[in-house]
Parts: sequence; structure tokens; C-alpha cells
Amino acid sequence: MDQQYKIDHEKFVSNNEGSTFIETCFILTIMPISILFQRVVFAAFFHNDKYPLPMPIRFFLEFLFIVVPFISAVTFTELTPFLIGGMLITCLVVPIFAHKNITIYFKNPKETLLNLNSMRKGFIEEYRSFVMIATCICILAIDFPIFPRRLGKTETYGISLMDIGVGSVVLSGALVSRQSRAGLIEKYQKAKKDDDKDKNSSSADNKNKIKLSRSSLMWHQVKAQAPLMILGFVRMILTKSVNYQEHVSEYGLHWNFFFTLGFVSISLAFLKFNANISAILGVLFICIYQVFLNQFGLTDYILNHPRDSLISMNKEGICSIIGYLSIHLIGTKIGCELFKVRNTLTEWRKFATKLLVLSVITWVLWLFCEIYIDRTSRRMANLGYVLAILAINLFNFSVNIFVYLISGNHNASVIAKSINRNQLFIFLLGNILTGLINFSMKTIYATQEESIAVITGYTFFLCLTAIILDYKNINIKFW
Repeated sequence: MDQQYKIDHEKFVSNNEGSTFIETCFILTIMPISILFQRVVFAAFFHNDKYPLPMPIRFFLEFLFIVVPFISAVTFTELTPFLIGGMLITCLVVPIFAHKNITIYFKNPKETLLNLNSMRKGFIEEYRSFVMIATCICILAIDFPIFPRRLGKTETYGISLMDIGVGSVVLSGALVSRQSRAGLIEKYQKAKKDDDKDKNSSSADNKNKIKLSRSSLMWHQVKAQAPLMILGFVRMILTKSVNYQEHVSEYGLHWNFFFTLGFVSISLAFLKFNANISAILGVLFICIYQVFLNQFGLTDYILNHPRDSLISMNKEGICSIIGYLSIHLIGTKIGCELFKVRNTLTEWRKFATKLLVLSVITWVLWLFCEIYIDRTSRRMANLGYVLAILAINLFNFSVNIFVYLISGNHNASVIAKSINRNQLFIFLLGNILTGLINFSMKTIYATQEESIAVITGYTFFLCLTAIILDYKNINIKFW
């Protein structure tokens, strides 16, 4: 990469002071609203079970109804209220014109309850998939002038759309971790054992599946995270060798997103506890970390210490592990609650309401932290950052559950299912394509039309790749 352009590009993505908590949360709300919009339109106009939509047409319509609104929201932010308002009005009006025999809302409550209590929960799958696709969109869009600078990663303090990416990915992983699903796994295994009395000899094996030893879990985690660590080293080597633009204050000189995810997961092997203790440890870790930031000079070290050793060169990435680890530990408890079996839809509605209330409480705590303790910093992953991640994602969980309760699992997104199946590969492909696009054109000088065309084409290709892999029944793993 041309040295002068590299310098210009680094300046282009640096010194951002961020957006607001409300705007960040508002933009992300467009995803669950888009899912509801897609299901309502499909139920009203494409309800013929005898002649289902061909997959290419269904994929194109889903991309248009779900993904394009988010691209529009992060490039033309002034349109976001109109997009959300328009989709909600459509969801209210469309059923009026639907066929009399078509039920759009609250269809098949027994099936909806069964899906909510299943091991593969549709609303979690959709949430995790669209966190990933939103992350992939933003990592490219930030390189174009059409993407508002305030939505990019903040330099030191503040909150923005891109700041919550890593935290949300860590939290979404915690939701479906083995610890989160332990109770439901045990319930299913006990039910299976009761139904198959001739297989009593396998009860010991079932017990071992439920409760792994610390050493076994540690080895499993190291083995499972090896691909992330390898990808981290590959990314580091490639960016250095081709003189690719880097935002050093983001993670450090050598550190990157893959290292953070890998080290957080490996650290969890030493913290094998039930969900309640994990949540307590998460709160304890982030509080102690914040004390060190405020009282023992750790903030000054991260922000001002010269990069004169390997550790200080990567101080942001290394120190922020505590914050991300806390997010995962607390997320384990949230996931445990999500995987609890509830006997009625009313219980699920109450649970979604509790999540909504909890998100408001967490937001109030975040405000208190901002005023009296320390400003939010993704760079340090401090207490304010952890509270912001929890508040925003708890709100989105509750909205996703309400959407699922209203629309059920009918016309579930095939894009969400496909991305969820190969998340790591899709994210890796997004990083590769982002690098290739940045090498093939000077993105910071692109026109509005060029920017929209490239971002939309790139996202379409990622979604299409996920659909093809799912259609071919291919799971891409790196181990």
C-alpha cells in the first residue's frame, strides 16, 4: 500500500469521539424490526405451502428486507427513524389486505413454545447471525466517507456503533456456551435415558458429557481456539508484510480481534464454574479492573506509556482481555436464563419483559458510571464499556424474543440460519474481502454511489456464500 495513502487512511479512521448510547441502540433495533417486517410480508404474500418460493428469490427478498435496511441505516443515518417507522406501519397495515384465511400474528402457539424451549432457539440464532453480519458490514463501511465518522471506533473515550462489535460477539458466544446450555443438555439427556431403558450402560457416558473435568475442558478450549490464534498470527504477518493501514490504538501494534477472542476463550478453561458463580466472578473482575484503572495508574499506562516492549506495544489488547472476559462470564448467566424451559408463552413474555427492565437498569448504572466513575472506553474495555454492552444487548434480546412471540418461527430467515452455521468463516472472508477492496481502490476518496455499490455488493457476496455453504450442507471448520 502506498505510504502516503496509508497515512491518510489512518488519519481518516482516527480521533473519533463517538456517537451516543441512544443512537447506537436505535440503529441496532432496525435488525429485529426488519426480521418482523420480512416475516409479515412473506406470510401475507408468499404463504402458498404447495408452491414455496424458489431459494434464489427468497434469498434476494430477505437480503432486500433485512440486510439492505441496516446498510441504509449505517450510511444514511437520517433515514433510520423513517425506515423503522415505515416497517412498523407496514407490519400493522399489511395484515388488513392479507387473505382472510391467513394468520400472520400469534400463529400456532404450541409450535412457538416448542421452538422457544428447543436446544436451537431461533431468536438466538437470528441475533448472533445479524451481530456478525452487522460487524462485517461495518468493518468495510468505515473505510468509506459515506459511513458517518461518529459511528466508527472511538479513539479513547465514548461509545459508537463499531465500539460494541467485539463486545457483542463475545457476549453472543457466551449465550450458547456449554455452561449456558448445561441445564437444557442435562434435561434432554435425562429424557433420552428415560425413553431408552435398554441403554442404562451409557449413563456414565452421559454424565461425563454433562460435566467435563477441568483438564479436559482446558484441552478442549486450547484445541478449539487454536484456529483463532493462527488466524491472529496470519493477519498480523500479512498486515505488516503488505504495509496495510493499522489503527494502533485499537488493540496495539501486533494484537488483533482474533487474539482477543482466543485468549478470552482459553482463560475460561481455568474458570469452570456454574453460571451464578461465573456471573459473580465477571462482576468482581471488572470492578477490580476498574479500581486498578482509576487508583493504580493503569489508565495512564494504557494511554500514555511508550511502546518500548512487546507487552507495552500491545497494552490495549492485553489489558482489555479482563473486560471481555467479564462480559463472557456475565453472559454465561444470561445464556443460562435464556435456555431455561418455560411452560407457557406467558412465562416467555414475562421473561422478555424482565430483560427489558434489566436493560434499563443496566443503562442507569452505565449513566452513573459515566458521571461518577469513568467514561466508557472500548480501548480499555472498562466498567462503562461492559455496562454499555450489556444494556444494548439485553435490550436487543428482549426485542428479538418479542418479535419471535409475535411472529413465531414461520418464514424464519434462511440468511440468519446460513450465517450462524459458518460464523467464523464468514467473518474471516469478510476480513479478506475488506483487505482486497482496500488494495484495489482508494476507499476514502470514493463517491457516494461507489461506496453504496461496493458495500452492498460485498455484503451480498458474504450472504450468498453463506447460503451456498448451507445449501450444500457444508460446515467449514479450521480444526
